[in-house]
Amino acid sequence: MARTIDIIGAIRDPNIIGDVLSPAQEAALRTLYGLEIPKDQEQLVRRCTGHPPRKPCEHREAAFICGRRSGKSDKVAANVALYEAFFRQHKLSPGERGVVLLLAQNMRQAQVVRGYIEGKITKSPILSQHVEGARTHEIDLDNGITIGIYPASFRSIRGLSVVACICDEIAFWWTEEGYANPDVEVLRAVRPSMATFPNAKLVLASSPYAMTGVLWDMWRDRKKDREVLVWHAPTALMNPAVPERFLANEKRRDPENYRREYEGEFTEAVSAFLPALAIEECVVKGRTEVDPEGDWLYRAAIDAAFKGDRFVLAIAHQNDTGTVLVDHLSSWQGTRQEPVRLGAVIPEIGKQLQRYRVGSVYADQYGAEPLRHAFAQAGIGFQEVTFTSQSKADLYNTLRLRILDRRVELLDHKDSLRELRGLEVELLPGGAVRIRHGSSGHDDYADAIALAVREAGLHGRVDTHVYAAGRPSIEEEDWI
Repeated sequence: MARTIDIIGAIRDPNIIGDVLSPAQEAALRTLYGLEIPKDQEQLVRRCTGHPPRKPCEHREAAFICGRRSGKSDKVAANVALYEAFFRQHKLSPGERGVVLLLAQNMRQAQVVRGYIEGKITKSPILSQHVEGARTHEIDLDNGITIGIYPASFRSIRGLSVVACICDEIAFWWTEEGYANPDVEVLRAVRPSMATFPNAKLVLASSPYAMTGVLWDMWRDRKKDREVLVWHAPTALMNPAVPERFLANEKRRDPENYRREYEGEFTEAVSAFLPALAIEECVVKGRTEVDPEGDWLYRAAIDAAFKGDRFVLAIAHQNDTGTVLVDHLSSWQGTRQEPVRLGAVIPEIGKQLQRYRVGSVYADQYGAEPLRHAFAQAGIGFQEVTFTSQSKADLYNTLRLRILDRRVELLDHKDSLRELRGLEVELLPGGAVRIRHGSSGHDDYADAIALAVREAGLHGRVDTHVYAAGRPSIEEEDWI
């Protein structure tokens, strides 16, 4: 570990990292570390940076914006982490422990990067000798460095001495300030932790997604700041091992998706659907439920799920000013081992419907017949609403207009607000749009809220005689 060696030499040496790089992957790492660029890689540098190779200069910050399966996590992120952890001389104070930090959106993704790192260490006869201990999230080395693999959190970074930070797939991190750990806040916490290390590295490695977030900002400003390396390359260039036939089939299936996923292009096809600030202004702080009162006509909607997603109930009504209030939210979470059981959930739903004098629920068409039968046995009506890309877009646009006009009051409910902030609109070929939650997210609450708000918005007060005997029968409910 005391020997002086550059990153390419460490990667190539079979006794150290022992990895193989494509010409583009090697050129990317050479550019990052200010190493000499061979003649046969000069054109690669020109293509991927947008300019000819400059005078060798090591970069403190870099963004590698590349297509999927291009080696971002394995060949770039993992190798940079190992080189910074084992071979760089980071001046630490007595008792201080330096950290090479690998951050991902969630623990599942973080474990992918950990697998690459542990695999390289385990097979290396040199690196494996210098591991003092390994825990769930950390690998301690005998040179005072710890490799830490965590989900992105700006709170957990504070107090650390970060000698290098690799942000994996950062385009898919949360970007809205309303989330617990938006990408910008994580980087704001990282940079001060690196301030006392002259050779510290901040590396962003990701496929692109929407035109928002810190990765988009670095791409947009790539010509303004020469100290930041922005490396942009398609999958085929970075990793020639990906079959051409596979890429051709992917392009044929979905050209727009191919541009993002494999050509590494930011597109205008994906953007945030609801402004975070507008959502925030519709939230009634501290309100978790609105008790039923008066003769309002309440509407209930469900988003049914049994294994992975939530089974959600939303109840809403419209007041005299035309504002729709979300009154109640309930959810039940199932797993593959223990799915949600209708026999347990429907009686709970029935209790809430009786509280709000509601005789039926609205739901989409998925699993409609067994749901209709189960609710009918409990004396509850079931109104099916067919969801298509267009009808769902219309449904969500109704919610969007109400939010922008401040004509809806939302509950102070963390999970439902997270889903609303995470909704994205994607432009499909031919001009159609698709509204859905972003990467790795859910839209169970969002769907139920949107449907309940729309149905409640079609009605105001009702004739008091309809509810004189309590909850109406199915026949008494005025169907839409």
